Amino acid sequence: MLRYLHLLKEYMKFNLKALAVYDLDFYFAIFGMAIKNVLNIVALGFLFNLVPTIEGYTFSELILTYSLATLAFSIFRCFFINTLNIAYFINKGTLDTILVKPVNPLFQLINQRADEDSWGDLFVSLILVISVDIKLDYPWYITIMFIFISIFTSLVFLSLALLGNVVTLFSNGLSDLAEVTFDFFELSKYPLSIYSETLKFVLTFILPIGWVASIPQKRIAEYHEWYWVLIIPIICIAFFIIIYQIWKLFLNNYQSTGS
Repeated sequence: MLRYLHLLKEYMKFNLKALAVYDLDFYFAIFGMAIKNVLNIVALGFLFNLVPTIEGYTFSELILTYSLATLAFSIFRCFFINTLNIAYFINKGTLDTILVKPVNPLFQLINQRADEDSWGDLFVSLILVISVDIKLDYPWYITIMFIFISIFTSLVFLSLALLGNVVTLFSNGLSDLAEVTFDFFELSKYPLSIYSETLKFVLTFILPIGWVASIPQKRIAEYHEWYWVLIIPIICIAFFIIIYQIWKLFLNNYQSTGS
């Protein structure tokens, strides 16, 4: 454990130095992400007027669902974005060098590099969550709960990226489904009530996208069921452990592209 903490510290120092080189990009990223989120909110406004099933939500509540999903996904992008690049690593032979090192491969993949754009997204999404909570007159501790939960709901996106990597490993880099994680993020930005009963079941019990934003919002902010602050992280961790074991099984059976 101490060894991994030391390695994490060294990786963080290296990544922070890399981010410092692109300091101007960081500020442009914040501006770009702010514009992107404004446009997305405008699009949600149109959707709010067109889809009757969202009428159970106020527009501010709809924005909260969007902002919670965005916060969790931005945490995923900040810390786990490299898991989307495994097909590239396979084709370039980089995965082989990762596997021969006496360090957990997923730990290495996660810490390979930092993405400067994602930190701008994280900053903007945090501001958005806080602003919407204030507008909805939620007490400050609900905002803290949402931020705490988002750390764990980001594991849902990490798990989905690893699930896509299973196909990549099986095909030796010829197929890449990890990018589908972005499509799942799009699904997480809307309340479960707009989906069919079948899709709601899938997004709740099979691919737990509903646990990213819709379920925390309803259970904590609307119903004030505080025990969900523990249930949601447990579900996210359990899902991650299951997918990680599947991913590790395929990784152990991976044959180098040079073999």
